Amino acid sequence: MIQISQEDLRKRKSNFDVVNKVALQVQKDFQLYDEKVDFSGNDETAYDELFEQIKPIIFRMLELDSARFFSLLYAIDVDEKKVKNLLFGQKETDVANEITHLILERELLKVVSRQIFAQQSNI
Repeated sequence: MIQISQEDLRKRKSNFDVVNKVALQVQKDFQLYDEKVDFSGNDETAYDELFEQIKPIIFRMLELDSARFFSLLYAIDVDEKKVKNLLFGQKETDVANEITHLILERELLKVVSRQIFAQQSNI
């Protein structure tokens, strides 16, 4: 299993190629559930752009279609424990906000893991 530090993720998050691939991964995953996510191609605003589009989708799914919501999270492979803690925990939080962060974090991790694996395979 590939181990990726938070510092490495932060560094790679500022790489245009990584940001672009994260946006493409988000678009692909959400498209499976008939949800459109656009990306302007601006790597400086990518996270905010994606976040602002995903959060209302997550909020709507939470309110109106929990089966689809959980199916999406399963497809993206978001940590189930973290989601349960957010949904059923005692803390007052903006659940849609926090889950959107988890989704973007997981999508970033997927892209970076693939890059590291590809680099290791080429050695």
